[in-house]
Amino acid sequence: MAQQEAVDSIAKIQKLRLQRMTWGLGAQFSTWLVIVGLYLFGMVPMLPAAIYFLMILTINLVFALLIKTNVNLSFRDPSMTAAQIVAPIWPAVILMYFVAAPQARTAFLLTAISGLMFGSFALSRRSMLAVSAFILTSYLALLTALHLFAPSRMDWRIELIIVFTYASVLVTVAYLGSYISSIRNTLREKNVLLAELAARDPLTQLPNRRSLMDQLSQEVARFERRTANEHELCVSMLDVDHFKRINDTWGHDTGDAILCRISHELRKIMRQGDFLGRFGGEEFIVILPESTLEAAQHTADRIKDCVANLHFPELPDGERITVSQGVSIYQPGERIEATLKRADEALYIAKEEGRNRIVVGH
Repeated sequence: MAQQEAVDSIAKIQKLRLQRMTWGLGAQFSTWLVIVGLYLFGMVPMLPAAIYFLMILTINLVFALLIKTNVNLSFRDPSMTAAQIVAPIWPAVILMYFVAAPQARTAFLLTAISGLMFGSFALSRRSMLAVSAFILTSYLALLTALHLFAPSRMDWRIELIIVFTYASVLVTVAYLGSYISSIRNTLREKNVLLAELAARDPLTQLPNRRSLMDQLSQEVARFERRTANEHELCVSMLDVDHFKRINDTWGHDTGDAILCRISHELRKIMRQGDFLGRFGGEEFIVILPESTLEAAQHTADRIKDCVANLHFPELPDGERITVSQGVSIYQPGERIEATLKRADEALYIAKEEGRNRIVVGH
C-alpha cells in the first residue's frame, strides 16, 4: 500500500512537470509568432524557419518522452529546468543567422528573457548565471559567424551596444530570478517546519493528538480498501500509572522528564509501520496497522515490560514507573472514535483492576 502511494505521488509530480513544460511552450509561442511575422514580411527564408520549427518540435517531444517514461527521475534535476531553457537557444541562433534585418534579431533576445524567468522555479543563482552566460555566448557565436560569413548583415557599433545592454539585463534577471527562487525555497522549508511543529508534541517530540487522528484516518482508509481479513487494525491506549502523584511529590519537571524518557524508549521498541503518539497528558496511543489481536497484545506486553524495567534517576531508588493499557480492534465501517472509546474503556478497567496490566476492549 505504501508502495502504491509512492507511485501515485511520483505520478502527480510528473504530471506537474508536464504542466510546467506546457507553460514553457506558451512562453515560446511569442517567439513562434515573431518567426511567422518575419517570414510574412520577407525577412527570413522559409527553409530556415521550417528547420527551426522541426528542431523545436523534436526537442519538446524528447523532453515530454523523458517525463512520460520517468527517465528524468534519474537526473540530478528531474524537472530538467536548465535544459529546457537552453535547448531552444541554438535553433533560434541558427534561424537568427538568416534574418535579413539586424534590428529584428533583438526580438529573439527579448523572448529568451521570458524563458530564463522559468529558472526561478528551481535554479540557484549560480545556475541562473550559467544559463545567462550560455545565452549570451550563443549570441556572441552568432555575431562571430555573421562577421565571418555575412558581414553585410551586421554593424559592430550597434551590436556592441546591444551585447552590453543584453548582458546587463541577463545578469539582472538572473539575480532577481535566483532571489525569487531562494524565497520560494525558504518558504517551502518554513512550511515544512511549521507542519512539523503542528504535528509534534513539543515535550516528547512524538506525533501529537492531531497527527494521531490523521494517521488513524489514513489507516482506516487503507483497512477498508483491503479485501483479506487476516490482518486487523488495532489500537493500544496507554496511561502512566499514578502520574498525578509523581507530579505532586517530585514536581512537574520530574514528570516531564519521565514522559520524555518513556517516549524515547518506546520509540525504540516499535516495529516498523507502528505509530506512537502522545494523546494528551500522560496518555499515549499506539496504532498497530496490519496486525492481529494476538500481535497487538504482544506489543502491549513489550511496552509494559519496557516501562517497568526503566530506571529513572529523577526518582528515589526502588520507585518504579508502570503503565496500564487498553487494546481495541477497529470494526469495519465504524467511526474511529468508537474504536478509541473501547480502548479508553478497557484502559479504565485496567486502572480499576490494579494498574500495570493490559485489558482488551470488546
